[in-house]
Amino acid sequence: MKRWSTYMYALILISMLNTSCGVLNPPRTENGYYIGHYMSCGPEAIERALNHYSAKNGIQFKRAWTTKDISIRIQDRAGTINLRSILTVLDRESAQITWPKEIVSELKSHGITAKLIRSVDELDISKDTAIVLVHKRGTLNLYHWICYPVESLNHFGDMTVIDRIYILER
Repeated sequence: MKRWSTYMYALILISMLNTSCGVLNPPRTENGYYIGHYMSCGPEAIERALNHYSAKNGIQFKRAWTTKDISIRIQDRAGTINLRSILTVLDRESAQITWPKEIVSELKSHGITAKLIRSVDELDISKDTAIVLVHKRGTLNLYHWICYPVESLNHFGDMTVIDRIYILER
């Protein structure tokens, strides 16, 4: 029993010394917001989708939204205790996560519905704008939000797995 405890403490210490550990190397913040989230793929995909959707449909928004604006709005809605903040204790890169519900909520705040569909076969490149969540096959940490058709759905090449597809609708 004592040997197991020694190994566990050693393993915990080694994992905390890992450079990605959020305890010893927390993500950078600015006015309480995660800077890494400002230019992460979630806010970028939303910005691209809003621009593409509005251009395709002749919609004029009252103002242009930057990825930083979008990120701040997303982080404001998350509250003080949220899963993104909890995960940053384990890995500082977790500050870049944008959850599916946050994508849907941000689009809704712009008067756009994010309709979940099952397959890329339902997409029409000539008229649809979609936000798609993909990940690299065989990994647990390589996920990416894409604005279709602005970006290719093959983000990870042949290893790309499509997880969620949201078509933008008025």
